[in-house]
Amino acid sequence: MGRHKKAVPDGAFAKRLAVYLRGLRERSGKTYEAMEPYSVATFSRADSGSSKPSWPVVEAYVRACGGRPSELRKAARLWQETPANQSAADALADGADAWPEPDALVEPHQLGEAMRIARKACGRPSLRELEARAARLGEQLSRSTVSDALRSPGGPQLRTFCAFMRVIADYPGSPAAGYPVRVWAEAWHRVQEGSGRAVPAVGPGHPTAARGRAPSAGEGRRRPRLLTRPWAPPGPLRDLKDALHDLYLSAGAPSLADIAGAVRLDDSLAAAPERDSIRRLLRSPQLPPNPHDAVAVASVLARMAGVGAGEAAVRARNLWIAAAAEPPYGHAVADLLDPIALGVRPTFAFPDMPDTLPTLTPYVDRLHDRALLDVVRMGVGGHSGIVIARGEPSTGKTRSCWEAVRSLPADWRLWYPANPSDTGQVLQALAGAGPRTVVWLDRIDRYLDAAQGVTAQRIHDEIRQALSDTRRAPVLVIGTVSDSARMLTGEGSEDPPNAAALMLIEEAGVNVPNSLTGSELLGLAALAHRDPRLSLAQATAKETAVQFLASNHGAHPVVNAYSFHTAVTTRDTDTLVVGARLLHETGRPREAVAWYQAAAEAGDSQAVRSAASLLSESGDLAEAISWLRERADAGDTHAALEAARQLEHDGQDEEAITLYQRAAQTGGKSQALRSAAAVLRRHGRAPEALAWLQGRARDGDEKAYREAAHLRWTTGDREGGLRSYEEAVAAGDTTALREAAEHLQAADRVEEAIDWYRRAVRGGDKVALRPLADLLKAEGDLDGALPYYLRAAELSDVLAMHQAAALYRLGKQPARALHWYREASRHGDDSALLHIAALHQEAGRIDTALTWYARAADSRIRDAYREAVWMLWDAGRLDDAYAWLAGRVDNGDRRALRELGDLLREAGRLPEALAWYRRSAELGSRYSLRHVARLEARLGIPPVR
Repeated sequence: MGRHKKAVPDGAFAKRLAVYLRGLRERSGKTYEAMEPYSVATFSRADSGSSKPSWPVVEAYVRACGGRPSELRKAARLWQETPANQSAADALADGADAWPEPDALVEPHQLGEAMRIARKACGRPSLRELEARAARLGEQLSRSTVSDALRSPGGPQLRTFCAFMRVIADYPGSPAAGYPVRVWAEAWHRVQEGSGRAVPAVGPGHPTAARGRAPSAGEGRRRPRLLTRPWAPPGPLRDLKDALHDLYLSAGAPSLADIAGAVRLDDSLAAAPERDSIRRLLRSPQLPPNPHDAVAVASVLARMAGVGAGEAAVRARNLWIAAAAEPPYGHAVADLLDPIALGVRPTFAFPDMPDTLPTLTPYVDRLHDRALLDVVRMGVGGHSGIVIARGEPSTGKTRSCWEAVRSLPADWRLWYPANPSDTGQVLQALAGAGPRTVVWLDRIDRYLDAAQGVTAQRIHDEIRQALSDTRRAPVLVIGTVSDSARMLTGEGSEDPPNAAALMLIEEAGVNVPNSLTGSELLGLAALAHRDPRLSLAQATAKETAVQFLASNHGAHPVVNAYSFHTAVTTRDTDTLVVGARLLHETGRPREAVAWYQAAAEAGDSQAVRSAASLLSESGDLAEAISWLRERADAGDTHAALEAARQLEHDGQDEEAITLYQRAAQTGGKSQALRSAAAVLRRHGRAPEALAWLQGRARDGDEKAYREAAHLRWTTGDREGGLRSYEEAVAAGDTTALREAAEHLQAADRVEEAIDWYRRAVRGGDKVALRPLADLLKAEGDLDGALPYYLRAAELSDVLAMHQAAALYRLGKQPARALHWYREASRHGDDSALLHIAALHQEAGRIDTALTWYARAADSRIRDAYREAVWMLWDAGRLDDAYAWLAGRVDNGDRRALRELGDLLREAGRLPEALAWYRRSAELGSRYSLRHVARLEARLGIPPVR
């Protein structure tokens, strides 16, 4: 036991909680040093009674002392009974050392001030402790480096600043908590670009000293603009750029003129690049045209920095040679002559077709092309962007994207996966995408589907990173996705959907209709004379001409059966499915069934259900089941599962159980395990179901443990269910932790649910982060919920971003709330726009708030108009409110009509209000119609008939 602390003072703010915690520590015999994971200082403050500690610290304290669940509950009760005290960040806000939000940093010295204030708020941890904590987080932060950064009037270096903020944010109550590292990096770059850094004193290697003269007074005050580190793709080119930039910073960020001057004075160098060449070398992501420039600049910068110039020169030369040997990124757009390689489906061929016809027919312009071209033009204008063409199979999605890409300038490059199943190749390409590049991801769902596991999230994050990094702009990501893709429908998937990936597709999606509009049909007619296939499509397929042209040998039912046999032979499931749909739509269900069945036999699992459903709808259930049985006997797990569903729906439960069990045994389907158990349970055979699941588990089916646990829980054996969930966890099924937590939460066993959720999070279950945070929030533990919301938000969970912002707003931290609402908006949460506007309004920034209200109104957010108008009304700006709404009316916004009526009515301008209400009523607004009647009666105007 360590030395005894002084007794908790009688007037201590959190005395009861402090006394209880001390009692637990004394009983356990532990010293603060033996308690984890927080520092000695943190645990010591927690039981001092001087302030209310955060709940994670209290929880860690109790667990470190070996506290039982009942003791943890008592600690929670005492913690909740302790009134909220002023946090470190709030105390700073009230004092002289106000915490500067990242957006408020404008001068270099403020970077060091932010570091000092954050350290003070966290109890002034020692430099040794900061160094140790940094090492645990994988950062390098030496004591001397931090000491210099805290004292330097010129501010810290980028790496030191970001590493410090990441480490200090790890302390409970830190004002830096909740900000991603990239926010601090952006703040640092903004400060440097806005003011530059002072040139250090002249040293023996500096060109000014070499010329033998002192700088003039004007030169001494001059502050050259700092060159930011350029982006370059991973590999030797990035290593070369990083090496040069590190030398540049170590030399004190000398001006380009000084570097060029030093190069000119060194006759031993093979090149003498001028200022523009040096700027490109240090700032551009491009490889310099020859190694001599790189060697010259590296040598001079190394001498200025006081390091080995010869070693720096050799390294620069070797890296340049290695970078020059790297293959170029993708293909030049001008050289892409084969759209089939990108996934564009060739137009069908027919017997005796002239050899002179090209692979593709002339392109018929379509309405959705404008949206695709807008993104491409945005790229040409220097801005990154993403567009995903989505629609039903064979509607021309990939062809539309190809036509858009063809409009890019010749110096653009395009990458596409040579092997679409190689996700590692896709990750590498996204990481290497730089200025004027296109990443082509046909059937993007292959890479974002949750079935890909953590790889899908990594690909999503790489896409977001490529688009958000302004140093790499312009980068375009162009993809396609079918509306029947598993990640969109959820059918046949046992993995929870990737919410971030779905949001990305929703944000970037451009709908490609499955039929041609009237104007598009006119365009088809105008081009029909140029290609007989277009002429045939116009004559036979009409609105479905796109599917007709994209199908192999003409999948349209009007064409003879030759196309069907060809599709079967080539196992062309897309053609078979499209043909089946067209046959069904034209009233030929029996033929459609044959096409669906052929697609199923060629490996399309979705076609299995389509064929069976169509037969059942036609009254041929027996035939559907017979065909499904045949497929199941041939080893088709999907057919066995669908047959079991059909039999269960028809009341043939015994046979359904047999097929469910077969599907579980042959395909490892969790859905089949649960369905079989449910049918057995419905017949009062729960023990038999449990014995079967346990047998499957013993045979190595780890999912069977979880299904056995689910069965036990739902049949009332809750403690047995929890034991089975523990067995599932021991077998490696981490999802079992979350499912058990959900059951406990539904049973109102909240504390146990929280424990299971926390175990799931510790086990790496990212899906459990937000449910855990939601539960903690519902229990009133807002401080405990916030860290989990932030972790989920960092994984692009939009709802978690929104909740984190709401908690920060509730905690009177508007800057942080604003940050996360902006992130939520950037990820597609339009409702966040209204909150951003409200925060600006609360801060008195009326015009800024009005801009955000307008964006919310454009996104059809309810009440955006009303909030904006009454904000202007409260500010005494009636004319502005009127002009704003009138402008929205001119833009065709119907909802603004009634808002104008309300505004004028409140202002007492009743005749004008009546005119606007009438216009709104004419467009069908019942609300406005009621006000028309009231105002006419009040003004004595006879009703208009």
